[in-house]
Amino acid sequence: MTESKSVLVKRGLAWAIDSFLVLFLISVVVIFTAERYDVPGSWSEKEVCSQFSDSSDNCLVVLDEALVFDLGVKSPIFWIPFFGLLANFVVLTGLTGFSIGKLICGIRVINRGSQKPPGLTAAAGRTLPWILVTAFPQIGLGLLFVEIGLVVGSSDRRRLGDRIAGTLVISRSTSQDN
Repeated sequence: MTESKSVLVKRGLAWAIDSFLVLFLISVVVIFTAERYDVPGSWSEKEVCSQFSDSSDNCLVVLDEALVFDLGVKSPIFWIPFFGLLANFVVLTGLTGFSIGKLICGIRVINRGSQKPPGLTAAAGRTLPWILVTAFPQIGLGLLFVEIGLVVGSSDRRRLGDRIAGTLVISRSTSQDN
């Protein structure tokens, strides 16, 4: 496998790891902040959620318990994962060149010009497309396809966020050779 394809595979795996960490954080917040209700054994999930919540989007039935949680922008379910995402993708990546997923997979982000970690401003620029996907779910799938298309289809394997920030993702061993 060439260096470019190797980094591409590692990049996909790093994205999956980072996404799993965000979903795990959301799950933990839901578990600890949700209102809990006992569920009669004969009720369906739809009946339970209509009884305890205005929407089925914020209700989850697990075994004999209904969890009802707030999905608003004032909710910890919004803010705690948001700050976790910023810490991983902006602060950690900006200062070290690694997100947790990239560190595990042996790749890093560098500034195209200086070959050093990108810094906080560039890391924020790299993260901007993912923030837009989160803030405007209506454009999410389209932007995701654009990002994947740019990484897979371009010779330099740079997604939109890399182009905005002037960054590259490289193998950690390559960066240690420089």
